[in-house]
Amino acid sequence: MHSIDAMSRDICSQKEQLVSLELPSIEENIEDCIFTGSGDSFVASLIGSYASNYRAKYCHPMDIVTSPKIVLNRKVFFVSISGSTRATLLAAKMAKRYAKRTVSITAKPESPLGRTSDELIRVRYKSSNVVTAGTIGFTACVINCISLMNKVKLNNLQKIFNESADCAESLIDFEADQPSKHVFLGNGPAFPAALYASLKMIEVFGVATFAYNLDEYCHSPIFNIKTDDRIIIMANNEDDVRVGKVIKNRLNKHHVSVFYITSTRKNMIKNLLKFIFFSQLYPAKLAMKNGLDDCYFLKNTDLLSLSSSLIYT
Repeated sequence: MHSIDAMSRDICSQKEQLVSLELPSIEENIEDCIFTGSGDSFVASLIGSYASNYRAKYCHPMDIVTSPKIVLNRKVFFVSISGSTRATLLAAKMAKRYAKRTVSITAKPESPLGRTSDELIRVRYKSSNVVTAGTIGFTACVINCISLMNKVKLNNLQKIFNESADCAESLIDFEADQPSKHVFLGNGPAFPAALYASLKMIEVFGVATFAYNLDEYCHSPIFNIKTDDRIIIMANNEDDVRVGKVIKNRLNKHHVSVFYITSTRKNMIKNLLKFIFFSQLYPAKLAMKNGLDDCYFLKNTDLLSLSSSLIYT
């Protein structure tokens, strides 16, 4: 099975698998918690902090390595599907000297990270067992992180998934020439989803892709805009919708394609899931439309070797 097919199957399997996840209980002392991880897991860590209403903190693993006292007397959650991420493992070893407790959130309890931590939260899911851009593993990690901070209800998951698929199809149907770059924008919990979307586009296509906070984009990055760019705004409240419409109306006059997808439910988790599903479905469907069999990062073996040698232990 090619990686794009595997990615598509993993994405679709989430509709059934996510509702049956075994989730941890909400932490008693949320203010003492801190999430950390790198790559997709950094995004999951950021979402964990958002889910706590900022009561829990987040940081990059190398922040712990260079300034270990930031975890002093805290409970630290190390997010890593593989449990072999070099930076996360270095941080976990350093945190043992300062943290109150260390907890691994991983799919590999036998991994170096799993063996290093005081506690383990095992992320259980079934994938196609083909190396591809991370989808179901990421979403399962996100839901585990959220469940430590907030109550999780995953009803109406099929409806949310279908809404995301419709948004992805709409953008793909509009696709004309290949954009010079994609820019994903979002405020609040939508920002980590925008960041995740940019990572998936890079992995699948190897194209220039960026993510910004919706308002920060207008300070400086907007001046790097090109007429063949594609801007996608993830709006999770009415103010985001208003700003998105202003950006769209103004930039359309400059022949820049601007789209915004909305999810303004009162439930933050459901809004977030819509954006995550979209972030997965859009590159997967676009790849299939363009006749791609495999993700770009798998075909570029030299860069893949370099990346893996730096990322993993």
